[in-house]
Amino acid sequence: MADILKSIVRTADLIKTLIFYKRSISKLLGVPQKEINSVYAQLYASKFFMDIKQKVKVPLALYYLSMLSPLRAPLLYLICRITKPEIVVETGVKDGFSSSFILFALEMNKKGRLYSIDLPNSQGQELGPDKDTGWLVPEELKPRWSLILGSSDSKLPALLQDIGKIDIFIHDSDHSYQNMIFEFKQSWGYLKAGGYLLSDDITDNQAFADFVRLNGCINSLRLFKSGIAIR
Repeated sequence: MADILKSIVRTADLIKTLIFYKRSISKLLGVPQKEINSVYAQLYASKFFMDIKQKVKVPLALYYLSMLSPLRAPLLYLICRITKPEIVVETGVKDGFSSSFILFALEMNKKGRLYSIDLPNSQGQELGPDKDTGWLVPEELKPRWSLILGSSDSKLPALLQDIGKIDIFIHDSDHSYQNMIFEFKQSWGYLKAGGYLLSDDITDNQAFADFVRLNGCINSLRLFKSGIAIR
């Protein structure tokens, strides 16, 4: 009983935090909060979300700490739905949570392509150590997806050079300070004016904070473990 009560209290606190963050996202993206709520509601009611939820079977007690939390993979869906990007580049795929939500947003937008870079899955992946990189991505969403296997330091510079300007860059690969700064610097010059740099796990070190400060990013936001900066 005590554990159940603790879970309820924790969930209530997280919901309060989410309300605050939604206001912050609304301000950063320049859209009414009701639009933020509408996009989230559309996602949660979709067959896509139900299918992903069924595949991963996240316990209710861990829901707000998982990739299904509104501030994790669904946040990427929200940003892509509102900004309607043509080109998105991400590093770090693993099971394919983020890739799936980005691709679903692009499909709903009826435009856009996602380029993803990651090493092949190995022992210790979150859900599928014996499954291919991006195994969660639904087949029907793959026509908008280019998966590049390899490390970001060897693949990202050439990919960006080939693509040219991009709308969104998302870091979620190796979270060492050196690698995060490398990816931020590489992608920043290719982002269109008004483009978005996103990073997961910014609490691991000071890379995101240092990059934002050194580049004078006046439009940036920290959301729990995620960071957003506008070019």
